[in-house]
Amino acid sequence: MLQAQNLTKKYGPRLVFKDLNLEIAPGEFVAIMGPSGCGKSTLLNLLSGLDKPSSGTVNAPSRTQRAFVFQDYNLLESLDARTNALLTAKFSGRRCSKEAADQAFRDLKLDGCQKQLPAELSGGQQQRVAVARALLARAPFIFADEPTGALDDDTADTVLHHLRAAAHAGATVVMVTHSHAAAAAADRVIDLEAAHDRVA
Repeated sequence: MLQAQNLTKKYGPRLVFKDLNLEIAPGEFVAIMGPSGCGKSTLLNLLSGLDKPSSGTVNAPSRTQRAFVFQDYNLLESLDARTNALLTAKFSGRRCSKEAADQAFRDLKLDGCQKQLPAELSGGQQQRVAVARALLARAPFIFADEPTGALDDDTADTVLHHLRAAAHAGATVVMVTHSHAAAAAADRVIDLEAAHDRVA
C-alpha cells in the first residue's frame, strides 16, 4: 500500500499543498488531475521518492522497486531505442531479454525502431520508448507523468491498455494527466483542484 499522511510541500514561501492524505493499493491504476500549477507532478515526485515533503510522511518505494515515464522522456541520446528500453530493468537487477523488448516494441507500435537513436525518433516514438522502459522493468510501482501527451488518440489508447495490464498484473500505477480520456482508463482519479483552491 502506497500511503501519504499529512503531506505538505512548499517551495520557499509558496505552498503547493497542505496535509494531503491518500492511499493507493497494489494493483490500482490511479490518475492525478488538476489545473496547471496545482502540484500534480510534485505529488508524483513525492509519492515516487524523487522529492521529499516539507512535512508529513510517504512510504515511497526504493529505487529498485519503481519505474518512471518522464514527461521529457529521459532517453540517453547515445543509446539506441531498444537499449534505452532495457535500462531500468538492468539497473533494477531484473533480467529482460531483447526478445521481450522487441515484443514490447511491437505492442506499442514501435516495431522497426529498435536500432534508432532518440534523435532519429519523433516525440511520440520517444514517449513510447519511455513507456516500454517502464513496462519492461516489471517494477511493483510505475509512475507516469503525462505518458500520452505526445500521442494521437489511437496510440494513447494502446499505451493506456498496457498500463492497465501492468496494474492487473499487480503493479501500482500512478499517472499524471491533463486528459480526461486518459483519466477514464484509470480505476480512480485524484483531483487536486480542491487543494489548489485551498492554497490559492
